[in-house]
Amino acid sequence: MTRIGAALDLRFGKDTLQFLDFLYSNGFNHIEVRKDNDYVYGTVDSTLLGHVLSEYDFTISYHAPSREFNLASVNERVRSSCVAQVIRIGEYLQEVGSKAWVNIHVGHIPEQYHKRVTAKAEENMSASLDAIAAAYEGLDTGLLVENDGFEKHITKFGMYPEEILDILNQNPGFGMTFDIGHAHHSSIPPEWFIERLGHKIEVVHLHDNNGVHDEHLAPGRDSVDFEGVLCQLDFCSTYILEMKTLPDVIAGREFIESLGLMK
Repeated sequence: MTRIGAALDLRFGKDTLQFLDFLYSNGFNHIEVRKDNDYVYGTVDSTLLGHVLSEYDFTISYHAPSREFNLASVNERVRSSCVAQVIRIGEYLQEVGSKAWVNIHVGHIPEQYHKRVTAKAEENMSASLDAIAAAYEGLDTGLLVENDGFEKHITKFGMYPEEILDILNQNPGFGMTFDIGHAHHSSIPPEWFIERLGHKIEVVHLHDNNGVHDEHLAPGRDSVDFEGVLCQLDFCSTYILEMKTLPDVIAGREFIESLGLMK
């Protein structure tokens, strides 16, 4: 069964249950929650959330924070806090009881830092992923690594397919979320990810941009070749829209469905 969902964004002004109602009323069957939203609106009781998801026949994923969050931080207190948050999200989703996974970016460092600092950040990233992998061995919750996008003056770990593949080879229990928009605005051909990672790609993030900035526009609004890319990803079963506005959530789904590529 194909799942199409959308990510809850703080710009929507909705808590998790309100956004679930919105998605259900508009024909979706998956929700992704950005953990930042819980910090503002509060975390839903796991039993209640599990009941609603079951009633609506929804699956759920959580996106670990991406701002003020860095699994490669050279500040040990920051790094260990980020690891603990990823582990707690996985435990919470296990309590919820639905098919679920957690989506992460693996870390970053300012590019102007000395190479010794970058090496330390890479070492810390590996330590963080090892700790997360060990914790998730005892959970039914999945863990997916998302390709990051280009940002000026920042070195992003996990931006290129070879980096993601290395991480997945070192952590066989992990899978990948392929963000088409991130690849496009980073000038990395989406085909590179598909060729190198294949069925390790389990989920697709959908948003459009002009090839320069990470705009998060509704698919079909700019220059991403969704038809050309999605036809190569017919083995994926979950597609998640990452939009800035609720109308774009609806418009994005309508465009993707109009391509006729979803099973």
